[in-house]
Amino acid sequence: MASLDELLSGESQTVEYKVRRSSNAKGYLKSVVAFANARGGTLVFGVDDKTREVVGIPADEVFTEMDAIANAIMDSIEPQMLPEITLRTVDGKSLILVDVPAGRQCPYFIKTDGIENGTYVRVGATSRHADLDWVRELTQECAPEGFDRLVRRGFAITDERIETLCERMYEVARSHADTNRSGTLRKPTVSQLLTWGILKERDGEVLPTNAFLILEGDRELVAPLQCALFKGSSRATFLDRRDIAGDVMSQVEGAYQFVLEKMNMGADLGSVVRRDVFELPEWSVREAITNAVVHRSYVERSSVQVALYDDRLEVSSPGGIVRGFSLDRALSGQSRPRNEALAQAFLYMGLIEGWGSGIPRIMHEFEERGLRAPEFQDIDGMLRVNMWRPTAEQFAAFLHGWAVTDSSGLAPDNYSDNKDNKSDNKDIKDNKSDNKLDGRQDVTSEEEALLALIREDPSITQARMAELLGLSRSTVALMLARLQQAGLVRREGSRKAGTWVVVVDGGGR
Repeated sequence: MASLDELLSGESQTVEYKVRRSSNAKGYLKSVVAFANARGGTLVFGVDDKTREVVGIPADEVFTEMDAIANAIMDSIEPQMLPEITLRTVDGKSLILVDVPAGRQCPYFIKTDGIENGTYVRVGATSRHADLDWVRELTQECAPEGFDRLVRRGFAITDERIETLCERMYEVARSHADTNRSGTLRKPTVSQLLTWGILKERDGEVLPTNAFLILEGDRELVAPLQCALFKGSSRATFLDRRDIAGDVMSQVEGAYQFVLEKMNMGADLGSVVRRDVFELPEWSVREAITNAVVHRSYVERSSVQVALYDDRLEVSSPGGIVRGFSLDRALSGQSRPRNEALAQAFLYMGLIEGWGSGIPRIMHEFEERGLRAPEFQDIDGMLRVNMWRPTAEQFAAFLHGWAVTDSSGLAPDNYSDNKDNKSDNKDIKDNKSDNKLDGRQDVTSEEEALLALIREDPSITQARMAELLGLSRSTVALMLARLQQAGLVRREGSRKAGTWVVVVDGGGR
């Protein structure tokens, strides 16, 4: 349940106010049904929906009202439900809170009106009647076995189509397999597809499920994935766009390549072999796109969207968090796949590593890079992840950090400082002097202080330098790179066991 402050901040997709319990229960039962058919919500009795004034429920009526609400819900809604009904006090006034969880047996409806006329859904801050198409989608979304495992009747299936899909999955799996796995990798069989729920057997006949058609890229089920590049931080100005149709494996790869083409890239000059480095962690980018494709709602007809702005990469997946789950649980590493058959196929193909491991690893990669932590949002039935792009100065500092590593390619002192990504832009600009030094005359006061620290303790870490100088580690990494380029300091030994050496006026110790 949301906090009391959130509940009293206004009506929304998950909050609705009622001054009192009406004698005509249908008025509030519609809202209960709509919450259950959507993402859950809270009905607050005792607040004026027009003024948001807390008027309260008379103290001598509170428990009678709570019983009446509970009985009406139990008697009037199908399938039967019993939400949590609690009493809260605000400024001495009593409120009744009816907390309705997202239903697992949709569609819910008012019995007396029947499923066709009594089904309601939540749209914004209002409860609206659901038409027959919406009722059908709710039924499919809440199917016990999952929408992707439902048999797709009326679709002919041939051995050739099954073989083509198995070959396609095997091809993708081989392209993602490491050396150890490639030796044991085998092409999927009909038996495996049946086990995963991609095929079903009925009366001796092998039938396709929605998962089979989704993997094939059936146009009725799979909308093209939409990619776009925008100028600035809003969608006001398009710079480029690309719609990617075809099977979902091709959509993942196509969107991933689009992002790589548009992102900034630098070179790791510290490695024995030159290596290109992208501004955002490549594995995390692919994982965000893959998750958006495999865990989206295929009941909805909208597209997965991948948008690159000046300040962020935004990946949006229709359907939001799976019904009955929560964003907090997903962020903690727990998992409840919406499409279990698809998840099994993606696991086999190496497109995902394991259920629940993706988000924690994304957070870890961004932390290691010193990037601002990604933001995950569940907004109006759309799950969105924002991956914040580094500024040019921050990316330059990261590349310079790689450039002073040993041949292992490990960044010195785990270039990492999330909280200072924005505040240190000025420090970086003040210290860079076009990123070059001309002898000692251009050394800043901060760099002189840094050199003094190195003279005092040649084995000092960048983390300790940053702490003593009151700067971020990204700023320190850039300062060290400039001093190295000018020949005023050098690194001897490995990253872990090496030391810093101050060179006098560019020559000697």
